[in-house]
This record gives sequence, structure tokens and C-alpha cells, in this order.
Amino acid sequence: MSMRRAKLASIVAVATLTLAGTAGSQAGADAAKDSGDSPTVISPAPRLIYFSKEEVEANFAHHKGMDETLYASDYGSRSYEVKTSQRLKTMAAETHDTYTDILYIVKGSATLITGGKLMDDITPKTFPNGKPFTETRMARSIVGGDSRHIAVGDVVIIPNGLPHWFTDVEGPFWFFNVKSR
Repeated sequence: MSMRRAKLASIVAVATLTLAGTAGSQAGADAAKDSGDSPTVISPAPRLIYFSKEEVEANFAHHKGMDETLYASDYGSRSYEVKTSQRLKTMAAETHDTYTDILYIVKGSATLITGGKLMDDITPKTFPNGKPFTETRMARSIVGGDSRHIAVGDVVIIPNGLPHWFTDVEGPFWFFNVKSR
């Protein structure tokens, strides 16, 4: 008889846990209260972040005064920013103190030079809105470093602190850039 009671108690425990695991189940919460345990609190699931092909293409083209940021998190629980970056020509070399760049190339190609040393600093002191420009250092070029051709479909991870520079741009050169802390 005690074997049957143990089996029945197991079935009741599984049923109680199942009920407590469903969002807003009063039966599960009541069962937990009766047992002296605190009820399980279920947090809402994070919301999906979706951008249509048209929104992405408009952002790459920087329509209507958009910058290249497609999504910016609060750097709290989500510590990343998604950009639709483009290069039409060789621009400044740079390095980021905090951000790691994760790139996915979607159009065109370029030569990526990484490592080496930034030469001829051109880092602005402030953004156009007056906010201090502190996270990224910029230069006219890189001396030394490794060179590789990157093109559509390539994924590149550039850790913070690593100088990088796109040259020989065959474009438009478009890439998703996830900036992560």
C-alpha cells in the first residue's frame, strides 16, 4: 500500500509542477502555497525584433536622414547594437576601446587590414551634436598588420582593441555590423 501512495504522490507532484509551470495557473500557485513553497514567477519572454527586407535596404541606403544603426539596445540586458554599414570608398582606419565588431558581408567586397598601428590620428573630439567622441580612435591609415580580401557571405569578428581598415572597396560594400560589449 505504501508503494501505491508513493507512486500517487509522485503523480500529484508532477501534475502540480506542470500546472505551476503554465503561465498564470492559479492551481499551480495554490498548490505551491499549500506546500509552503513560493510560487514560480514566470517572466514574460523577450519580444522578437524584426526588420523587413525593405526596412533593411532603406537603412543601408540611409534614406530620410537615417544613420546606419538598425537597432540599438540599452546595453543593459542586451549589450549590442546592429548597424547596416556601407563603404563606397576607403575611409579612416579605426579601433574600438570597448566594442567588438561582428560583420556579415552582404554586398560588394573590400580588403580588410587588421592589426598593425594606426597612423596619423584624425579622431574627432566630439560628435556633431557635441557629445564627446571617446569609444573609437581613428587614423588615416594602418602601418603593418594583416591583409585579407572579404566578400559576400564572409563573417568577420574584430575584437575590441584591434585596429582595422577597409581599403580597395568594390562597392557599394554593405555589411551588417553587430557591435557588442
